[in-house]
Amino acid sequence: MNSILRRVFILGSLLTVVQIGMAQQNLTLFLMHELPQANFVNPAVTPRCPVIIGMPGLSSFHTNYSNTAFTVQELFEEENDSLYFNPDRAIRNMKGHELVGAETHYTPLYLGLWIKNTYWTFALTEKVYTYNTFNQNTAKLLWEGNYPAFTGNAASLNGLRLNMNHYREYAVGWAKQTGERFQLGIRGKLIFGKGNVYTPRTEGGLYTDDRTFALDMDLETKVNTSFPLEVSTDEDGYVTDIAFQEDIDWMSYMMNNRNLGIGFDIGFVYQLNSRTTLSGSLLDVGFINWTSDVNNFESTGTFSYSGTDSESDFDDPDYISNIGDSLQNIFVPQPNASGYISPLLPQMYVGLTRVLTDHINAGAVFRNEFYRNRLHPSFSLSANTFDYKVLNASLSYSMINGDYFNIGAGVGAKLGPIHIHAITDNLFSFFDLSDARGINLRFGISIIPGCDPKDEKKRQPNKGIQALPCYYNPYTKHRRAWR
Repeated sequence: MNSILRRVFILGSLLTVVQIGMAQQNLTLFLMHELPQANFVNPAVTPRCPVIIGMPGLSSFHTNYSNTAFTVQELFEEENDSLYFNPDRAIRNMKGHELVGAETHYTPLYLGLWIKNTYWTFALTEKVYTYNTFNQNTAKLLWEGNYPAFTGNAASLNGLRLNMNHYREYAVGWAKQTGERFQLGIRGKLIFGKGNVYTPRTEGGLYTDDRTFALDMDLETKVNTSFPLEVSTDEDGYVTDIAFQEDIDWMSYMMNNRNLGIGFDIGFVYQLNSRTTLSGSLLDVGFINWTSDVNNFESTGTFSYSGTDSESDFDDPDYISNIGDSLQNIFVPQPNASGYISPLLPQMYVGLTRVLTDHINAGAVFRNEFYRNRLHPSFSLSANTFDYKVLNASLSYSMINGDYFNIGAGVGAKLGPIHIHAITDNLFSFFDLSDARGINLRFGISIIPGCDPKDEKKRQPNKGIQALPCYYNPYTKHRRAWR
């Protein structure tokens, strides 16, 4: 059984690695309040320029990969100038439930504009992500098999969960200063799901007798899918084969509007005094109701195999075949076509900035992601520029995914009516991708027409706590009064 499980583990690891270009931190961006794109992570942050237009097709692109379990480098050993796959070190260092995820957000269309004293935003975003959890026992069982690591004891499979999602989001945001020092922002989202794999729960384990090597497995799990699949079953309704449909109509897939969902973001910016600002947001609260191309696979039961002796070859094809036949005939999930609901992945940000000089502030951000009833925290310290006419920059240090050395940087440049931004929380990861637990990047181009600094003062007389892509200090008029 070792060889089959080993192949499964290798395939899963490689799939995780190749998705490195696709998962969300945004710690550096959160306190860059002079960038219009800061509104993505806090809907209360607003510019004073009358109109922000995302460059069609290049408005914003965000990609992130995160891994609490291992780096690619830890999966390979070097011998005689050659690399070979050996995840022993990575498995040995795992603790508790690990998370491996990847995500891409692509926003081809974006518009922000002031209507009287209210700032409105409209955005179309394509989102693809995968977030998966597993424990050390699961990884060890897949790589080493049940012998000898789990003879005489049980290998727990609790916490093994998959979540892969693709959906299109239409968002409308509203932000307004509701008091002298307080600004509130809310964003509603209409969601159309495209494809999904979701496991609500997995509980159970595998026990191997240390004398007879008999196997006892109990497993309670469910896998929901919404994707064009061909599922073959036997006369009793059990699954015999799963494959992608032939000649999938990808245009119909992309334009599918049957999987409806809703969500919302909420944020605030509060000016504590003339030098200190508190801000926070709660993002992606909502769900998707999946009703098209649905297959549900549920398994609840116990599997037993009488065993062999210690001199048997556990890689022997007959031994593997016998176990495989037993699993297929006794312990196979039974599909049905019921719809299901999958939640979005809520995130919470809380940030604090303190003005140090006329053009620099220091800030701290705490971020938590809520996934599978577990918290995945991260923390960042940053120095940010403000009140510059053409350039806004940030330098950050973050603790993410158990990695305590993440140097981030962000820059926004205003070149006439064109605004360009590029931000990452893991700058040095790009120089050594194989040793990175997290990589992210956001970049894009916006058009800011009619945003002349001299005219801006006349148009927006007092937006005390606004973000300013036109590069005016929002706190100047209040400093003496609030001291």
